[in-house]
Amino acid sequence: MNMTKKKYNIHPDFAKFPVVTLTFNVLLLWFINTALKMQCFFVRRSLKLAVDPHLITRVDGSHLKVFTLTPHRVATSVPAPALVYYHGGGFGITYSSLHLKSCERYANETGCVVIFVPYRLAPKHPFPGGFDDCYDSLEWVITNADSLGIDASRIAVGGDSAGGALAAGVAQKTRDEKLVTLCAQMLIYPVLDDTCSTPSATEFVDVPVWNARSNRHMWDMYLSRYRDADTPAYAAPGHGPFHQLPMTYVETAEFDPLRDEGLNYISALQQQSIEVTVNETKQTVHGYDGMAKSVISKRSMLARIDFLNQAFKPSDD
Repeated sequence: MNMTKKKYNIHPDFAKFPVVTLTFNVLLLWFINTALKMQCFFVRRSLKLAVDPHLITRVDGSHLKVFTLTPHRVATSVPAPALVYYHGGGFGITYSSLHLKSCERYANETGCVVIFVPYRLAPKHPFPGGFDDCYDSLEWVITNADSLGIDASRIAVGGDSAGGALAAGVAQKTRDEKLVTLCAQMLIYPVLDDTCSTPSATEFVDVPVWNARSNRHMWDMYLSRYRDADTPAYAAPGHGPFHQLPMTYVETAEFDPLRDEGLNYISALQQQSIEVTVNETKQTVHGYDGMAKSVISKRSMLARIDFLNQAFKPSDD
């Protein structure tokens, strides 16, 4: 054990999470992603809803496979709301069983169709590769809303960690391109600021799961094409602009390098008079909800579901 490791008031449910620093080594990422893909292959088939694959054709002719997760109780005669969801993983790691199980709950407990997007990953595909997949997925949902049984006036985007950056960036581009009026964005301990300069992003070098060092390595990898240039639009949505964004849910973890950029984002939206639901969790670390049985994790899941239910209410209610 590192005797110089700082002590934090982390809840016992999360205190045993490992302290690791990710350098995003290509071989290590291959092993991690291969293991996760094998795990999720079986988990997808155990979900208690309909899981259907769809192919989206990219501009270069290649295909992106997305999945729709549709509750069995959704009435086919009435268009359903939709959540386009982008998983976390530092832009370089694929989705886990936790992502699938969480989206299962979002769908079944709000009556929405979840469009789950396994976007291209860095370092092979740095920005804007994965981001383009995320935006194109939303565009595909809007174009095919009728055939998917989706109400285009009730579409939200969401994501955790790096997926939160993708969701927030997609929301900004959607506003700028006037693609559709999103009803909400749900951001779970989101990545937002590539400067890594907030107090939490500099102090938390030895916290479990995700630390300040990993955070800097992630941005170096993700923005590898822009090392000597300004941060490209939509890559780090904490830079704004923040006007005319939809109602928003932001969840932060107390001992997370990303905490302060999340709080800064909340403040920026509130200054624009945007409705923000804040879930500022205490005694938590990044990815704390990996311990799904924790009371804190359960409380956050209910907060997310409550937010989505509010966002998905028809406008004439």
